[in-house]
Amino acid sequence: MTDSSDRLSSNPDDLDLSTSRRTPGVREDGVDERLFVASVEKAMRVLQAFDKESNGLSLQDLTERTGMGRSATQRFVYTLHQLGYLKRNAAAKTYTLSTKLVGLVGGMLSANARLQNAYPVMLQLAEETHETVSWLELDGDEIIVLGHIPSVHLTSVNMPVGSRFDALPASSGQVLLAHAPRAQLLDMIARMSAQVRARFGDRDDEEILAIFDKARRNGYSMTEKNLGQGSVSISVPVYGMTGQVVAALNLSTLAARFDMEAARSQLLPLVQHAAKQLSTF
Repeated sequence: MTDSSDRLSSNPDDLDLSTSRRTPGVREDGVDERLFVASVEKAMRVLQAFDKESNGLSLQDLTERTGMGRSATQRFVYTLHQLGYLKRNAAAKTYTLSTKLVGLVGGMLSANARLQNAYPVMLQLAEETHETVSWLELDGDEIIVLGHIPSVHLTSVNMPVGSRFDALPASSGQVLLAHAPRAQLLDMIARMSAQVRARFGDRDDEEILAIFDKARRNGYSMTEKNLGQGSVSISVPVYGMTGQVVAALNLSTLAARFDMEAARSQLLPLVQHAAKQLSTF
């Protein structure tokens, strides 16, 4: 007789996904293959292949970016096009994301009550400083911009909603991860690409960890970038009711207007004041 505990529960919450013992059908990364729909993952691969540099991707481009076979890619592209999530340029034989996706994104952002309540404070900060103000949250090894008030300057740092950045070298990622367990940070450091690792210069793992210790002690993080025009990024954590960090409030400016010391003395106090207004602890 088969014990009832060996049968798949009709309630996903009843499944034993504990890492203390391997559940049949559960991969090492914790994904239960009995519930995981691989075709959905492949469809998402197609949508995620598009980035802000993609004016249009051909079927061959999508095949290469998704790592799927051409036939499988063609089927998923055709389906997404028929559902209205992809637009096709018949003349160029390329595809782009359609505006139908905006409805999904808009629904998610509208449901983020904390973000919606933050906009008046973000707008005030942007008006006081005339610089780019953004709300970022952690998503795996990346940070994503969910709220954005652009600078009034003709030359400024552009961080549109939906932009993603590697978390570890970014000031926002550093405050979002400042309280993360050491083991989690070490795992993320081990996964860094050579390109991301290069942004830390010749620092070893312990020196990288010290950056997060400093962000935790100071309650903020500041970084410099030199991409064409040098920029300075200031991030301060926003706390929830239980004291956990829920977001990073970021202000980005050009070094030509504020170098690190000027940004620290003139802009940082304003960002800290705004983040304190947004925190609910």
